[in-house]
Amino acid sequence: MSAFRISGFSGLVPRLAKHLLSSNQAQTATNCNLAGGDLRPRNAALLVFSPQIDGEIRSMFRIEKDGNEKWLAWSRDVDVARSPVAGNIPQQFYYTGDGEPRTSDFEMATTGSGIYPSTCYVLGVTPPVSEPLVMASGGSGVVTSRAYVYTFVTRWGEESQPSPVSIVTTGKIDATWMISNLDAAPPNSGAIIAVFKNSPAAGQAEISLDTVFGLRAHEEIRFESVSGMTDLNGLFTLISVDPITKKVVISLSTDQIYAGGGKWKRQAPHNTGGMNKRIYRTLATSSGSEYRYVATLSAVTKSYSDTVPDTVVALGEVLPSTNWEMSPANMRGIVMLANGIAAGFTGNEVLFSEPFKPYAWPTSYRQTYDQEIVAIAAMGTTLVGMTKGNPFTITGVEPATMGGGMEKLGVAWPCMSKRGVANFAFGVGYPAPQGMVMIGTSSDIVTKDLFTQKEWSELNPDTFIATSADNRYYCGYSAGDSSLMFVIDKAENASFSKINQNISCIWTDPITGKLYVATNKKIYEWEGDTGTKLLYEWKSKWFVTAPPVNYGAGKIDADFEMTEEERAAAQSSYNETIAANQTLISSYSMNDGLADTCLGEYEIGGDATQDIPLLSMDSLQFQLWSDGALKFIKQVRNSRAFRLPGGYKADNVEFVLSGNVKVNSVVLAETMDGLKQA
Repeated sequence: MSAFRISGFSGLVPRLAKHLLSSNQAQTATNCNLAGGDLRPRNAALLVFSPQIDGEIRSMFRIEKDGNEKWLAWSRDVDVARSPVAGNIPQQFYYTGDGEPRTSDFEMATTGSGIYPSTCYVLGVTPPVSEPLVMASGGSGVVTSRAYVYTFVTRWGEESQPSPVSIVTTGKIDATWMISNLDAAPPNSGAIIAVFKNSPAAGQAEISLDTVFGLRAHEEIRFESVSGMTDLNGLFTLISVDPITKKVVISLSTDQIYAGGGKWKRQAPHNTGGMNKRIYRTLATSSGSEYRYVATLSAVTKSYSDTVPDTVVALGEVLPSTNWEMSPANMRGIVMLANGIAAGFTGNEVLFSEPFKPYAWPTSYRQTYDQEIVAIAAMGTTLVGMTKGNPFTITGVEPATMGGGMEKLGVAWPCMSKRGVANFAFGVGYPAPQGMVMIGTSSDIVTKDLFTQKEWSELNPDTFIATSADNRYYCGYSAGDSSLMFVIDKAENASFSKINQNISCIWTDPITGKLYVATNKKIYEWEGDTGTKLLYEWKSKWFVTAPPVNYGAGKIDADFEMTEEERAAAQSSYNETIAANQTLISSYSMNDGLADTCLGEYEIGGDATQDIPLLSMDSLQFQLWSDGALKFIKQVRNSRAFRLPGGYKADNVEFVLSGNVKVNSVVLAETMDGLKQA
């Protein structure tokens, strides 16, 4: 007598034909939570924040201070790294991808009620450009020679590279040494002098400014109050900066004529509030001549009289920032390694900062690779590089010696999506044409048992946006005109399953481990709404029998009764949704008018109100299919056995479960008595 039992529900294995699947594997697994082996519905996502943002959310980051939580959101692909400095009380962080590399902290980023981060600084400290002038006068001691440099220091204690070295000057050791020609802090705004369209090339504009001190190619500045050529009023990325002619070049195609006026302003200003200068001078020591600290001045001070004795200067700090350059303005992908070293990339070059000084990026620490880099990720003290060809790793403790730790993997696994990269406890995963690559203690295509390359390509891996949570790969992707999600779990039974969820961004909070998604300009905690269950669909393998049989009985072991906790959660979700919708209705904020500015954001007849969640979770539909035809359908209300229709025999059968209750097992048999034998 033919009978079978399904328990230990699993997900899809797309590379296998439907009749070759294991008995517990699926042809369809949508909105299913299969981690425990039973079939459960996923919780709905919980709305946590609606940021003010232009465009869809492509990057997000949660920041918290003293229990006060705020969300940062961008419509660009932005990478964020928290400060590794001990006692990071201001909650400082660094980010790339939103123009030039930038930094901010909790108070700055959350000022006001607009788009967060609302305020930032450019990452790093622009060095002085003027050589100090030195003149010694008076004194009666022995003759000595000195050279001077000076640096800028922000209120955060971040120090720039030194200025150009002064001319070596001779004078009495106890003379008064007058240091002049010291730069003031770099400006964050200024005036436009002239504009030349279609110069130096068609589609470009060359703009003369009052100063270009502190401006670099690839940085963003905003022009405003321009007369005549009003197309210039707006935000632009600098193509080039000429410090001699004080001209910058931008991309701008316009027929308008510049009539005069106009101002410029940095989008990411220099951190000049409370900025100081440090003066250093040469001092002969047993190890040679060194630059030693002399004094600290306000950044606005342009001269200094040095009368500090050598005996005092000898106790001062040696100039630490000789090679502390700013990161390139087009650096991307900032990450933080476990040893406090920040890393980024541009083109085919990997960049490293000084340990625990993410504002200082010496050129000598850079490493060049022979292929263009797509993304990087940190794995302890190892940096994983994903490229348009072979991936690589760089391992080391000190940035100066990390070049010796570069290792090129011997296989071409191109990274198809920077946003598809995810960190796991055991390595770094990313989408390649062959499947999902995992770089760790060993490296391999970890999806080769799930997908052939053809089936993997049908997921459009170049559209992946992904993260990891609980060592599972959560990924959004585009298929045709729709956007879906899937989950890959290599550690448990739920190997691969799909989710009906359209997302524009996905992120795992490294502090809490919680997973968040963004859709329709809103941020949600993934499966955070425990009171609302998604409807799942799970379709079994294609069971083949010989000879043909008629399955005449079925039984589903499921939990149809809600617990008190589930009832309370469902009621809470119901009440909260009603209250939120009532607030929208009362404030006339439903966005349901055909002439509203949000036209196109909702389906026909739709609006900003939320769907009312169900108060009960007792839905379960069973379908029986044979020879590609639906033979039976039933709304199952309890775990009692039920009869299936007779009058036919077939050598194949498959069934579908749809609902929102937990299913432990399914049994099919030819007779009611046969159910007991399965």
